[in-house]
Amino acid sequence: MKNLIGSVFVILMMTFSSLIAQTDESSIKAALANLFSYSKSNAFDKAALLIAYDGENKERINKDSFDPQKQNELDLVKRRCKKISALLNLSTKYELGQIIKKEENDKVIFSVEVNFISGEQKLTESYNFIKTDKGFLLSA
Repeated sequence: MKNLIGSVFVILMMTFSSLIAQTDESSIKAALANLFSYSKSNAFDKAALLIAYDGENKERINKDSFDPQKQNELDLVKRRCKKISALLNLSTKYELGQIIKKEENDKVIFSVEVNFISGEQKLTESYNFIKTDKGFLLSA
Protein backbone atom coordinates (compact mmCIF):
# COMPACT_ATOMS: atom_id res chain seq x y z
CA MET A 1 0.00 0.00 0.00
CA LYS A 2 2.86 2.41 0.82
CA ASN A 3 4.42 1.70 -2.58
CA LEU A 4 1.13 2.43 -4.30
CA ILE A 5 0.70 5.74 -2.45
CA GLY A 6 4.31 6.65 -3.23
CA SER A 7 3.83 5.82 -6.91
CA VAL A 8 0.63 7.85 -7.12
CA PHE A 9 2.38 10.78 -5.44
CA VAL A 10 5.27 10.65 -7.92
CA ILE A 11 2.86 10.50 -10.87
CA LEU A 12 0.87 13.46 -9.52
CA MET A 13 4.02 15.50 -9.01
CA MET A 14 5.24 14.73 -12.53
CA THR A 15 1.86 15.70 -13.99
CA PHE A 16 1.76 18.90 -11.93
CA SER A 17 5.31 19.83 -13.03
CA SER A 18 4.38 19.19 -16.65
CA LEU A 19 1.31 21.43 -16.37
CA ILE A 20 3.37 24.23 -14.84
CA ALA A 21 5.94 23.92 -17.64
CA GLN A 22 3.18 24.08 -20.27
CA THR A 23 1.66 27.14 -18.61
CA ASP A 24 5.06 28.86 -18.47
CA GLU A 25 5.69 28.04 -22.12
CA SER A 26 2.29 29.39 -23.17
CA SER A 27 2.84 32.56 -21.15
CA ILE A 28 6.28 33.13 -22.68
CA LYS A 29 4.96 32.60 -26.21
CA ALA A 30 2.11 35.03 -25.55
CA ALA A 31 4.48 37.65 -24.11
CA LEU A 32 6.78 37.32 -27.12
CA ALA A 33 3.90 37.53 -29.61
CA ASN A 34 2.58 40.66 -27.86
CA LEU A 35 6.06 42.19 -27.77
CA PHE A 36 6.45 41.56 -31.51
CA SER A 37 3.02 43.06 -32.20
CA TYR A 38 3.69 46.15 -30.05
CA SER A 39 7.12 46.61 -31.63
CA LYS A 40 5.75 46.44 -35.14
CA SER A 41 2.96 48.92 -34.36
CA ASN A 42 5.25 51.28 -32.38
CA ALA A 43 3.15 50.79 -29.21
CA PHE A 44 6.21 51.42 -27.05
CA ASP A 45 4.18 52.21 -23.93
CA LYS A 46 2.60 48.74 -24.05
CA ALA A 47 5.90 47.06 -24.91
CA ALA A 48 7.54 48.73 -21.90
CA LEU A 49 5.36 46.64 -19.62
CA LEU A 50 6.76 43.44 -21.17
CA ILE A 51 10.46 44.29 -20.79
CA ALA A 52 12.38 43.83 -17.55
CA TYR A 53 13.87 47.01 -16.15
CA ASP A 54 17.67 47.05 -16.29
CA GLY A 55 18.54 50.64 -15.45
CA GLU A 56 20.34 52.31 -12.57
CA ASN A 57 17.83 51.49 -9.79
CA LYS A 58 19.24 48.21 -8.50
CA GLU A 59 16.09 47.39 -6.56
CA ARG A 60 14.03 47.31 -9.78
CA ILE A 61 16.43 45.30 -11.94
CA ASN A 62 14.77 42.10 -13.14
CA LYS A 63 11.86 42.63 -10.74
CA ASP A 64 9.92 45.36 -12.48
CA SER A 65 9.14 46.37 -16.03
CA PHE A 66 10.13 49.66 -17.62
CA ASP A 67 7.88 52.58 -16.75
CA PRO A 68 6.33 54.02 -19.92
CA GLN A 69 5.67 57.30 -18.08
CA LYS A 70 9.42 57.96 -17.74
CA GLN A 71 10.88 59.24 -21.00
CA ASN A 72 14.41 57.92 -20.36
CA GLU A 73 13.02 54.42 -19.80
CA LEU A 74 10.72 54.65 -22.80
CA ASP A 75 13.72 55.62 -24.96
CA LEU A 76 15.43 52.34 -24.01
CA VAL A 77 12.26 50.42 -24.86
CA LYS A 78 12.01 52.16 -28.25
CA ARG A 79 15.53 51.08 -29.13
CA ARG A 80 14.76 47.41 -28.40
CA CYS A 81 11.42 47.55 -30.18
CA LYS A 82 12.90 49.13 -33.30
CA LYS A 83 15.41 46.28 -33.54
CA ILE A 84 12.60 43.73 -33.22
CA SER A 85 10.49 45.64 -35.74
CA ALA A 86 13.37 45.70 -38.24
CA LEU A 87 13.77 41.93 -37.97
CA LEU A 88 10.04 41.43 -38.46
CA ASN A 89 9.94 43.80 -41.45
CA LEU A 90 12.84 42.02 -43.14
CA SER A 91 11.22 38.62 -42.66
CA THR A 92 8.29 36.93 -44.31
CA LYS A 93 7.73 34.80 -41.21
CA TYR A 94 9.31 33.70 -37.96
CA GLU A 95 9.47 30.39 -36.13
CA LEU A 96 9.91 29.83 -32.42
CA GLY A 97 12.40 27.27 -31.21
CA GLN A 98 12.23 25.26 -28.04
CA ILE A 99 12.03 27.16 -24.75
CA ILE A 100 14.96 26.23 -22.54
CA LYS A 101 14.93 26.82 -18.80
CA LYS A 102 18.34 27.54 -17.27
CA GLU A 103 19.83 29.07 -14.15
CA GLU A 104 22.33 31.92 -14.30
CA ASN A 105 23.61 33.87 -11.31
CA ASP A 106 20.90 32.56 -8.96
CA LYS A 107 18.04 33.43 -11.31
CA VAL A 108 15.94 31.29 -13.62
CA ILE A 109 15.97 32.32 -17.26
CA PHE A 110 13.75 30.99 -20.01
CA SER A 111 15.48 31.29 -23.36
CA VAL A 112 13.79 30.93 -26.73
CA GLU A 113 15.43 31.12 -30.13
CA VAL A 114 13.46 32.79 -32.89
CA ASN A 115 14.27 32.16 -36.52
CA PHE A 116 13.40 35.12 -38.73
CA ILE A 117 12.96 33.76 -42.25
CA SER A 118 12.99 35.54 -45.59
CA GLY A 119 13.15 33.22 -48.58
CA GLU A 120 16.16 30.96 -48.09
CA GLN A 121 17.76 33.23 -45.53
CA LYS A 122 17.36 32.67 -41.82
CA LEU A 123 18.51 34.89 -38.97
CA THR A 124 18.38 33.45 -35.45
CA GLU A 125 17.93 35.67 -32.39
CA SER A 126 17.73 34.51 -28.80
CA TYR A 127 15.27 36.11 -26.37
CA ASN A 128 15.52 35.60 -22.62
CA PHE A 129 12.59 35.89 -20.24
CA ILE A 130 12.42 36.02 -16.47
CA LYS A 131 9.40 35.28 -14.32
CA THR A 132 8.33 38.18 -12.11
CA ASP A 133 5.27 39.24 -10.16
CA LYS A 134 4.18 40.98 -13.38
CA GLY A 135 4.51 37.77 -15.41
CA PHE A 136 7.22 36.90 -17.89
CA LEU A 137 9.34 39.86 -18.95
CA LEU A 138 11.96 40.11 -21.68
CA SER A 139 15.34 40.29 -20.01
CA ALA A 140 18.49 41.94 -21.34
